[in-house]
Amino acid sequence: MAQFLRDAHLANIKITEDAISQLTEVFANRAKILFDAATSQGNEDKKPLLTFIIRFDGKGYRLFSLDDLIMHFRRAKSIERIIITIETLESLRSNRLIGEHLEVRFDKFDENNCYLSATSDDSDWVDSSYSAVQELLEKYKTKNGWARSGWTTLMIQLLGIIVGFALSLWAAARISPHLAIENAFIITFFFALLIFSNTWGYISALILSRVHLLFPNVQFYRPDKDRLNWLMQALIGGIATAFMLYVFSLLFGFIGDFLSKLPK
Repeated sequence: MAQFLRDAHLANIKITEDAISQLTEVFANRAKILFDAATSQGNEDKKPLLTFIIRFDGKGYRLFSLDDLIMHFRRAKSIERIIITIETLESLRSNRLIGEHLEVRFDKFDENNCYLSATSDDSDWVDSSYSAVQELLEKYKTKNGWARSGWTTLMIQLLGIIVGFALSLWAAARISPHLAIENAFIITFFFALLIFSNTWGYISALILSRVHLLFPNVQFYRPDKDRLNWLMQALIGGIATAFMLYVFSLLFGFIGDFLSKLPK
């Protein structure tokens, strides 16, 4: 295994055509350093190979030119994954046990598959390659992390609890007068709350999946195709904020009015 390794998880990045072109330029410059060193040493195993992998619309391609990658990037309906890699012949033959490689992965659906890694026996090449890619990716950071954070999950859970409590009160108030049993209101309330609590897990999972879909960890952005998604994000974010404030005011008002009548 190569002596030096640096890697990092990548989060909240928007990949555009310009980002791909600039990344390719960085990778090509890093590959040239390896190529010049291998040529001067006369070592063919140390010569690098720059490759691209793109997966879209349920199919994938391994490419060897930026033009082919950009062509597929523009034509794809839905891009799932893009990988840019520098690997020496030595690394390829040893399945990366030895040799140099530099790789960046962007995966729309698997956050754990989004990372940057660099390895070599030359620490300067590893550090400079890693830093060059990291510095470039900082230009394409997004703020989607707030929608995918634990705070957002907590707010959805709290809203669900309040909605479930209010719906259970409402159901008990509507149904209990028609029941000829003792403590009809309490029994109906807990029955409705039990039903909601058992269905809320599925509902919250669906809501969170939609939030993660609208605010992805990695977004492959084409202005002519994906502008609508950004408009939807802004619209949904504004509507969700206004709706939550409105729902909270209604629910607290309803709960307050209802509880104020209990002593009577």
